[in-house]
Amino acid sequence: MGLCLQTAPRPLKLTLLHIMGIEVYTLQEVLAIASVHPFYHPRTQYPLDASEVQIIRKNATQQTADQNLKSFPLLWKSHLYTTIQRLVDDTSPQNTYRHNVYASTTGGGYGKKPLFFATDAGENRRQRAAYDRLDLVLEVLENAGASVLSAGNHMPAAQVAALLAKYHVNVLTGDSSQVIKIVHHISTLSKEERDEINIDKIIYTSEMLTSAQRAHIKLVLGQIKICSLFASAEAGPWCASNPGLTGHNIGESCADFIFDTRTALIEIFPTVRKQDDGLTYDPLPDGEQGMVVQTSLARLRNPLVRYVTGDIGSLHPLPDHARNLLSEADWRYLRVLRLAGRDRRFSFDWDGEYIEFEGLTAIMNAESSILQWQVILGTMAQSKESSLEVRILCAARDHEGSSPVRQVIADRVTDFLHVYDMNRHRFQLRFVESMDGFERSATGRKVIKFLDRYNE
Repeated sequence: MGLCLQTAPRPLKLTLLHIMGIEVYTLQEVLAIASVHPFYHPRTQYPLDASEVQIIRKNATQQTADQNLKSFPLLWKSHLYTTIQRLVDDTSPQNTYRHNVYASTTGGGYGKKPLFFATDAGENRRQRAAYDRLDLVLEVLENAGASVLSAGNHMPAAQVAALLAKYHVNVLTGDSSQVIKIVHHISTLSKEERDEINIDKIIYTSEMLTSAQRAHIKLVLGQIKICSLFASAEAGPWCASNPGLTGHNIGESCADFIFDTRTALIEIFPTVRKQDDGLTYDPLPDGEQGMVVQTSLARLRNPLVRYVTGDIGSLHPLPDHARNLLSEADWRYLRVLRLAGRDRRFSFDWDGEYIEFEGLTAIMNAESSILQWQVILGTMAQSKESSLEVRILCAARDHEGSSPVRQVIADRVTDFLHVYDMNRHRFQLRFVESMDGFERSATGRKVIKFLDRYNE
């Protein structure tokens, strides 16, 4: 969580993050490296070393780049686990995957084992430098002209509110769940206390703010600007959301992010399953919603080609009114990705983290006592924060509340979902006594494994 004090003589601005100075690669260069990389050819033992990479770059041509991209299959995160684990475990000096890298882990939050994604240290440093030396969100804001204060994510809301007033902070940053928590606390203060807090901008990360949450923020804080940043362990920082540029109706439960096609290529595909990815699909046209698939032009040593990000979205041109706010030299490279959130078939957001169904299902299937289960993502009535309820039906022998089996299940589920003191009031685990305790579909009367009332 970050608090910003505007002490610079110029207004704090969050526009498109510039790419000047970043070393980007041609699509053909990226595909040439990918064609001999273990990510795409698991029988290849190690990635290329630096000298081999440079040789291939020199020989790469741009003539058939677009056609070659179509020949690459979709790359799912699950495909990477086996290959990356092998490379991480191999301690041979010849293993170039372990040489001079910046290591970041991703596993969709608390939903699965972490994925150790290695990025060339030089590539990572140059990308962070181009995006205003991004390592933490606060570093972006420092380079946008802000003076910043760091507040840990475990800091009580009352202390954060006191700092907002004491130091005349005008920008609040953090993941969306933290932002909503602070805003809700401010709403409970007296008028005199609230008048001492003057926030004019919120910059959030992680799960998107819903229309109800945005309305709640503006009701409490007034007509402030709400912006967002987007990054991942695999691709690094690559787009930003600023309604002043996109002009998108922020009442909808989605967000517009501007990205530069010189640093990333984005394709939207029909929502296919992993087992169907051997089939041929064409990207969807602009405006149609589907799976977001990314090819990074800032990653070469360990390339990211047609990577299924796990998000749902659509592509759009930059609106005409933004032309006067951006340089003509950059204009033709900029596009809008309208994100609608995570692909609910594979994961969902809660408390600023991605929860993957595959990992949750594994926990439920590991316990023979569990007959049925259900997850309900909802909204707290007062604060508009996300709530999470898990319902479980156990075998008759384990129906008693004091059953040690129930306690084991409860411990595993709460640990998996990262339930702790700061979010425990928004979580409920219910052991139901019959199938009547589950929500069912209106037509087939089937138990719905996941109900998303939060994003309705």
